[in-house]
Formats: sequence, structure tokens, C-alpha cells
Amino acid sequence: MTGTARFVRPSTHTRALTAEPRLQAIEAMIDALCELVRPADTMCAGCIWDTIVKPLATPLVGWGRGYEPKQARDPRRADEPRFRILTVSEIRAESKDRPAPISETEAWMRTTEAWDAVTGPWLARLEAADPANGHGICRHRRNR
Repeated sequence: MTGTARFVRPSTHTRALTAEPRLQAIEAMIDALCELVRPADTMCAGCIWDTIVKPLATPLVGWGRGYEPKQARDPRRADEPRFRILTVSEIRAESKDRPAPISETEAWMRTTEAWDAVTGPWLARLEAADPANGHGICRHRRNR
């Protein structure tokens, strides 16, 4: 099936995209991928989900929402130990609590219901656009 299939987006999907505009950019990317895939291309819906969509969506909706981004650590030097032993106080100092939601919509955006409302239509579109040519994401390669 080609990427031209249209899916009705429920009001909860619209609510989430309105509450978190960065989700709209992910949706636009999914729309473009689904529209541009050709029958001979390899566009595995699962590969796109696992490597692109899920990592982008996780901090924006569902249980992963509301946490501060992790700080980047410096690369480990060759002379440093591979593992380090932490005390309980060091572990507590490194872990950050999520701030309380400031609104009913923010509280809802942190739920499984919101995750499903956003990602359900996305997964359906990706699966419908998948030309079933195997795993991966690439254009059709002609034999040379």
C-alpha cells in the first residue's frame, strides 16, 4: 500500500499535538516519509519506529515526559577505570525527580493514554506505507 492512505486523527491526538508542538514536527516527518516512499523502496515501519520516531517522541509524551535532559559527560580517558563505584548519596544526587505537572493537560501528556493517542496513528500510517521489502530504510537500488 502506498503512503497516500489517510487516517482520521482522534481528538486526543490533536490535543497532544497542540500541547506539545515538537510532536507536530515528528508528524510532519512521518507524513513526508509515507508520501515519498515508492513501491520498490525499503521502508520498514519497525525500523523507522525503533531508530527515528520512538527516540524523538519518548521525551515529549508518555512516561518519559517531564524529565530534564541528561547532561553530557566527557569521554572516558584510557587510564580511567571502566566502571565506578557509587555511594547511595552519589546515586541520589545524580537522579533527578520530575517536577510536578502544572496543568491537567501536562499531567495527561505524561500518561500511557497520551502516548497511545499520539503514536497509534503514527504506527498505523508507517505500517500502511511500508512496501514490505524487508528491514531497513533506503531507496530502491538498481542492479548495476
